[in-house]
Amino acid sequence: MEKPKREVAWRSEPGSRKADAGRTSGRRRTPVRRRRKKKKGFLVPVLLVLFVLIAGIGFYAKGKLDLIQRLPWNRDDIRNENLSAETEELLKGFWTVAVFGVDSRDNTLGKGNNADVNILVNINHDTGEINLVSVYRDTYMNIRDDDYNKINSAYMLGGPNDAVQALNRNLDLQIEDYATFNWKAVADGINILGGIDVELSQEEFYYMNAFIAETVDATGVPSTQLKAGGMQHLDGVQAVAYGRLRLMDSDYMRTERQRKVIQLAFEKVKQADLATLQSLIGVVLPQLATSVDVQDMLYMASHVSRYHIGGTAGFPETRGERRMGKRGFCVIPRTLESNVKSLHANFFGDTAYEPSDTVKEISNHLVEATGMDELDESETAGAV
Repeated sequence: MEKPKREVAWRSEPGSRKADAGRTSGRRRTPVRRRRKKKKGFLVPVLLVLFVLIAGIGFYAKGKLDLIQRLPWNRDDIRNENLSAETEELLKGFWTVAVFGVDSRDNTLGKGNNADVNILVNINHDTGEINLVSVYRDTYMNIRDDDYNKINSAYMLGGPNDAVQALNRNLDLQIEDYATFNWKAVADGINILGGIDVELSQEEFYYMNAFIAETVDATGVPSTQLKAGGMQHLDGVQAVAYGRLRLMDSDYMRTERQRKVIQLAFEKVKQADLATLQSLIGVVLPQLATSVDVQDMLYMASHVSRYHIGGTAGFPETRGERRMGKRGFCVIPRTLESNVKSLHANFFGDTAYEPSDTVKEISNHLVEATGMDELDESETAGAV
């Protein structure tokens, strides 16, 4: 019998203002509204690349935007029509970007690549708080029409357009933009920033050097082997290797390591001088594909000091694992409906969110197809 999983509670950074994610009963309560400002405007990387653009665009990058790859992207296709008017109004106060990390060795970033990293970056326009959620790549979801598969296959089939459609449909989101990059972009970016400091457990150190060697082969970026665990200063390749580790624990812990690298890189970008930002932009932009437009970049560049990382988490929060025929072992939300409620509480402060009929239908299908419903008390007690 598969061991059920429960993600540790939403991780908030010290000093962040995280909404109470408890449940309310009875009549749906209208969430407290903040005064909203009009939006003008990783794998491990996304935030790194996103904030390279944010921090540097106003000074240097405006003339470099033609370096960015532009993949097929249709905003009408990706728009989620399943949301209520009330939810649409609430979501106007936030900007949600999907960040995809693909294991491409020839710098092709579109369809045909599995998205091994699927990170949702949610920015509160009013407070500047940024929350990150890693959608586990093996999560079993509705990919298109009646096709159910691992969520990372949506990118393989149709690039960011299809992947964002699937995320919006399964999670009741209104994702507006995407950014995609590969391992080399992350390694190059962190090298330019001067590396990051990470505490390595002995278990992590045991596997690190093998992943370093593999990442050097994949990216062509040089690095060195580590000699011990403990606090280590990691270069770009070593940071990528750290974000890929999972043999000693699980894919769930791997996504937690990826979010840690994002947070550390984010702080380095905020502190970088103009020369570093210029170098970062010139090297990383050609390895990036995004739909983020110039006006959004300029607006965020002028307000970069306001932004801070609030909480990080993985999705689904409550889950199990099951072999789904030729799809292999998949992560099963228990249930999708309850996990979407939790996501909206954490992202938008809506503790009484009622999922759309579409999410409920997908959730019911998953229960019928897998036999995995809500965790009961005995499973919850033994979950990790």
